[in-house]
Amino acid sequence: MQYQIAIPSHARSEAINTFSLRYLADQGISRTDVRIFVAPDQVADYQRNLDPGLYGELVTGAIGVRGNHNAITNYYPDGIPLVRMDDDVRYIAQLINEKRLEPVHSLRETIAFAFEQAHLAGASLWGLYPIDNPYFMKDRIRSGLSFIIGQFFGAINHHDEVLGAEIKEDYERSIQRYIKDGRVLRFDFLTAIAGKVGGNKGGLQVMDRAAMNEQGTDYLLANYPEYVVLKKSRRNGYREIRLKDGANRQTA
Repeated sequence: MQYQIAIPSHARSEAINTFSLRYLADQGISRTDVRIFVAPDQVADYQRNLDPGLYGELVTGAIGVRGNHNAITNYYPDGIPLVRMDDDVRYIAQLINEKRLEPVHSLRETIAFAFEQAHLAGASLWGLYPIDNPYFMKDRIRSGLSFIIGQFFGAINHHDEVLGAEIKEDYERSIQRYIKDGRVLRFDFLTAIAGKVGGNKGGLQVMDRAAMNEQGTDYLLANYPEYVVLKKSRRNGYREIRLKDGANRQTA
C-alpha cells in the first residue's frame, strides 16, 4: 500500500535523527516517503542537523502544533493515505499480555493492516491506544468515538479538515472524523513508545503549554459541546476533557 509519512517537529533537530527517523529507516520505510514539517524560524537549524540519509524533504510548515498540522493537511493531495507521527517516537509496540509489550515485527505491515481495517469499517482515521501501559490495553479494535492520539495515526487526507484547537488538536480531529464517518478506528493492542521526556528536550516542553492547554480546552468545550465533557482538574492545575458520544456516554 502506498502512503506518505509526515512528521511535525519542533526544537528537536538532532533528537529526531535518533528517534523517529532512525526507527523508520530501520523498518525499511523509504526516506523519499518521509517529510518533516517545521516552523519557518527553525528551518535553518534543521537543515544543519538532520541526517540527509533519513528523510526525503524538509518542508516549511507553520508555527504551533495546530498550525503545523493544518499546514501538513494542505501540503498533501486530498484523498491520499497519510501517516503522521511525533518526532520522538522510538517504536510501535503490540500487546503480549497485561505485563508486557513488544515492538511490532514490521511497521510497514502494521500500517497496511490498519489502513485496510479502517477502509473495511468505513473510517478515514485510525490510531493507537494512547497510553503505553499493557495493563490497560485490550486485544480489540474499537469502532465508534474514541480519542485518537496525535502521537502516531493514519488518515485519508482531507482538505476540509481544519483544526482550531491548540495542542488538543487530536481531540478535535477525532471528533471531526467521527462526525464525518460515524466512527474512527482505534487499535487498543498497539501503542507508541516515545523518548523519555527528561532526556529529549523540545516539542511542547519549550512552549507555553499551560496557555495552549487552556485555549484548546475552551475551544473544544465551546465548539463541540455534544462530544466533550470537562473532567476534574489535575493536580498541576490543567483542565482536562473527555470525549462523549451523542447519548452522553463517556468514551476513552
